[in-house]
Amino acid sequence: MLHVFEQRFWQYLEVAFPRAHEIFFNRRRVLKYILAGGMAACVDIGALYVVHDVFAISLLPAVAIAFFFGFCASFVLQKFWTFEDRSVGRVHSQASLYFVVSGVNFFLNLVLMYFLVEIVNIWYLIAKIVVSGGIACSSFFVY
Repeated sequence: MLHVFEQRFWQYLEVAFPRAHEIFFNRRRVLKYILAGGMAACVDIGALYVVHDVFAISLLPAVAIAFFFGFCASFVLQKFWTFEDRSVGRVHSQASLYFVVSGVNFFLNLVLMYFLVEIVNIWYLIAKIVVSGGIACSSFFVY
């Protein structure tokens, strides 16, 4: 579904705004990375809210649970949409490697969330947005 929407978007942009199409089409992988990351971040933040506020699970376990949901969304979107890797034969090894990199991000996420929420006293959802944005920017170059 995203692929069809993407094709229609680029066709529309080429007709309606040819200069913008020329500029952005050549940078579409970066744009897709940002959009996929944004969607995964929404899953992560939404899950954090539900797990922490609705199910009343304490913050750090809630962050861990939400991170897992965000990880799954991110892996699927980045693999199949951003980097257009449709193969499924190596999905276990790719997911494992992605998980190793994400594992570093996971612990960085926990430490920074603890610091911003417990030490600096920033509201946990704002802290999550700040932490996720910083990690996303650095992760682009790793992935």
